[in-house]
Amino acid sequence: MKFFIKSVVLVALSFLTITACKAQPKELATNNRKAKEYFEQANKYFRLRYIEDALNTIDKAIEKDEEFIDAYVLKAELLVEIDDLEQSINYYKKGISIDSTFNPRVYLELAHVQSKALKLDEALETIKTYHRFKEDDYWDDKAEEIKQTTKTRKELIENPVDFDPQNLGPGVNNRFYEHSPTLRADRKRIYFTKNQPRVGAMSSSRSEFDEDIYMSRKKGDGTWAKAERLSKSINSPYREGAACISPDGNYIFFTSCGRREGLGSCDLYIASRKGEQWVNPRNLGKAVNTRHWDSQPSFSSDGRTLYFVSNRPGGPGKKDIWMTQIGDDGKWSDPKPVPFNTPGDDLSPYAHPDNKTFYFSSDGYPGMGMRDMFVVEKISADSFGEPKNLGYPINTLDDEVSLSVGADGKKAYYASGMPGGFGKWDLYSFELPEYARPTPVTYARGKVYDKKTDKPLRAKFELIDLETQERVVESYSDPENGEFLVVVPTEKNYMLNASAEGYLFFSENFELSGEKGKNVDNYAFDVPMKPIEKGETVVLKNIFFETDKYKLKPESKAELTKLVEFLNNNPTLKIEIGGHTDNVGSKNYNQQLSENRAKSVYTYLIDAGINAERLSFKGYNFGEPIASNDTEEGRAQNRRTEFKIIEK
Repeated sequence: MKFFIKSVVLVALSFLTITACKAQPKELATNNRKAKEYFEQANKYFRLRYIEDALNTIDKAIEKDEEFIDAYVLKAELLVEIDDLEQSINYYKKGISIDSTFNPRVYLELAHVQSKALKLDEALETIKTYHRFKEDDYWDDKAEEIKQTTKTRKELIENPVDFDPQNLGPGVNNRFYEHSPTLRADRKRIYFTKNQPRVGAMSSSRSEFDEDIYMSRKKGDGTWAKAERLSKSINSPYREGAACISPDGNYIFFTSCGRREGLGSCDLYIASRKGEQWVNPRNLGKAVNTRHWDSQPSFSSDGRTLYFVSNRPGGPGKKDIWMTQIGDDGKWSDPKPVPFNTPGDDLSPYAHPDNKTFYFSSDGYPGMGMRDMFVVEKISADSFGEPKNLGYPINTLDDEVSLSVGADGKKAYYASGMPGGFGKWDLYSFELPEYARPTPVTYARGKVYDKKTDKPLRAKFELIDLETQERVVESYSDPENGEFLVVVPTEKNYMLNASAEGYLFFSENFELSGEKGKNVDNYAFDVPMKPIEKGETVVLKNIFFETDKYKLKPESKAELTKLVEFLNNNPTLKIEIGGHTDNVGSKNYNQQLSENRAKSVYTYLIDAGINAERLSFKGYNFGEPIASNDTEEGRAQNRRTEFKIIEK
């Protein structure tokens, strides 16, 4: 997959095409037969992409007739091809100076190059000149496009953002190409694609290159260790690249091109992590892949939504960003294009783990270069805000692509061919400007195991917004070692629920509603799962009451819903709801309060359809503390609601 194309080539192919085809009258502006012959030969070389030969030949045409306007314009276009914008501008002006009315479109070509050379005020004046000399409205849309791009560049340059890119070092980068970085939520591993010569390659031509996916670990001193090529279960004899790691680190989505089971030129694949190995790689199938080009995946922290890029029909542009969701049945929904796609190319999607900030590259919005990087807010499942340019000098006159952003929301990672690197394209990190930062996320990590046997377990984790009852994150622990990593956004209050068949569920609470925009310490704790046995208890950490009251608060619904679900999945169980208090106040007062709170949960379960014969409730006042009542922290733990298995 060729991800990075020099922008000046695109300029020449997309707009400043061959003079003989578009920028000249039917008759060449010379009577010199030899000059005409040299001009036609130079044009032929141009079409064949023999730029040096074309330049040498067009000079001969100019020598034969120094008033040959067409030759000056063609030379200006050829100079764009070798990125000599200053000389290109000079030759456009020489041609115009011979006859200012020669062809009004030449003014647009000149304005385009002036804008590219950041002679922005001159470009705007040249567009005004075009409008004075134009004969019809045929090129007005192109004039407006150049004008808007030029104004955008001017605004971006006049309002630069702080930008200090840091090369990720020789552990990651080599003398060839690195691109498409992706990180786990803990930012301790970075995955990316290397494009370098095949082993035993006889030349350095692009046809001898191969793309594979690599991983580097972050060392204690903050540098990156020597990158390791992922195993053959991921990297094949074909081309792999543009991968993404799910925020919990359990899945890798990657692109592979040319495999026998592939449906198109490039397809999307998935593999799961088992310990340190990636296992069971498989094509995502016809629900996602087509006979066209499908690539550049990004998987949301909700554990359901996959974004990717495709040139399939049905979108508004040449390459569009699409999205699909996996249902409870394990099937992907029909992909649909995101609403901010343009008629151009929209690429490199990256969904931040906060599940609402989205980054991408595009040439369809006015910007600095051929493709700029943008940020857009996700408002709802199908609605996004207005994309914002990441700013100058983050975006340059060249292509900026393959951005990802760390969980803390401060640091971004991307590929660049800027001078001073180790190779053609290196990976860099930089601090994002404030307006482009997502909501920081923290994470909870640890191990899940059977409390009796200490055996690691695969458990399902769900992070639920206590206010909206919406599932924000879905994840699983590693079946090999029980490790889990769950993304936790820092702006609301959440319930974390862990469940596994044959076990009581685990409940945890995160109160982060006042932490929006702050960096919160990560959570580390293990999850001992209790087998479903008589006498075992679960503390319901997300059951809430007002102080000294027993009416359930609305935020309790998420936990109660999980309890109802658990009882429905285990229809033979009978449980006791227990209410507990701290030791503040009299024993009689706390006895009544604890009993009423337990009864509130009991009543809720009956109203939700649980048979009353399976339920009982009891108030324990402060008779069974689980922590010291001498501290506020201990008293908070003692003020709890729990359930106990009475009969299995």
